[in-house]
Amino acid sequence: MRVLFTTWAAPGHLFPMVPLAWAFQAAGHEVRVAGPPACQDAITQAGLCAVGVGDQAAIAALPKPPELAAWGRPARWPHGWSAHLDLLDAGQRRVIRALYEKQCAVAGLILDDLIDFGRWWRPDLVVHDVLAMAGPVLAAVLGVPAVGHGWEIGSTLHPPTGDADTEPLPAYLGLFERYAADVTEPAGWIDPCPPSLRPPDGPPVRRLPMRCVPYNGSGGQPGWLAGRDRPRRVCVTAGVAGARYRDPGGPDVLTLTLESLAAVSDAEIVLAPSGPLAEEGLPDQVRVARGVPFRTLLPTCDLVVHHGGAGTALTAVVLGVPQLVVPPSPICTEIGHSVARVGAGTMLDRLDSTELLLKTATDMLAAPDSYREAAGRVRSETAALPSPSALAARLAAS
Repeated sequence: MRVLFTTWAAPGHLFPMVPLAWAFQAAGHEVRVAGPPACQDAITQAGLCAVGVGDQAAIAALPKPPELAAWGRPARWPHGWSAHLDLLDAGQRRVIRALYEKQCAVAGLILDDLIDFGRWWRPDLVVHDVLAMAGPVLAAVLGVPAVGHGWEIGSTLHPPTGDADTEPLPAYLGLFERYAADVTEPAGWIDPCPPSLRPPDGPPVRRLPMRCVPYNGSGGQPGWLAGRDRPRRVCVTAGVAGARYRDPGGPDVLTLTLESLAAVSDAEIVLAPSGPLAEEGLPDQVRVARGVPFRTLLPTCDLVVHHGGAGTALTAVVLGVPQLVVPPSPICTEIGHSVARVGAGTMLDRLDSTELLLKTATDMLAAPDSYREAAGRVRSETAALPSPSALAARLAAS
């Protein structure tokens, strides 16, 4: 069969889908991955065939709604909001609506190319990122099934909704109307999140559980990973998307963390940047790891301090590494809550003092066993889920 994956406009959203794409490909199915130009290198570096759709300049030129300024700030949203949008106040609802409308605008810029390719290639199945709103539209136009592919720990799996939280967003409906296609919901939602990390009472959707197999991009393993300059090693990262979270009113996650951990004299700090980084002025014990996949680096570490990205958190859980989460945004905070709830780590507010961050990191390094045991329990849950190969076989047979 032919399987067409559609990703969103950032490589971090592609990564969770790569193991399933590999599984289909290894089973002899034809696989293509469609995405905006910004994702093409990431797709081909994963060993997959890329299909470019949309114009990157037009996507980059999309105006940023003013409501989204609140998304990158460490405000305190109600815990559990991602599964219960009714907990949000009017201003927070406007932020979520603006987020969805922006994703619909991105979809609108790639759909013509995507549908042209789909009509020519004729896929039998469309697998789309939960934010790739073009995927369900393509499937509806072609009359083939679609399944959504989740990647979050804290968020829900459902089509974008409006203020009533029940009816689809008008901008989303407009994408179907543009091609005279009937609005259809995905046949299921692929969920790589272990059960204990999911929202306790999320929406009633058809979940297709799949074991999380960490993929964080291509790269190599440097020789220094096998040894240490100091007794302990702490990984610090803001993930693929973390570099975008900058609060003009305060320090970013990386700056805050490095300033705090500089006082841990017996720990080697490995900084895993996702983009350009000025290395001048870094503390002596900081080593910069460029081009090292997170899944390769993390098993050598005693602790990971990160921003609360889903891929980072899931990789750490699967590898059994304690986590200290310092989230810069509402959804990252939900992920931090989930990690802390199961005991696999601790979460701090980005507005907390550097002294508290230092104390927490020091305490976790001194007594890591409870965190490792909790992560081990979640790791066992993960191992019990169907592998990407098993899910690929199930989808191919349905």
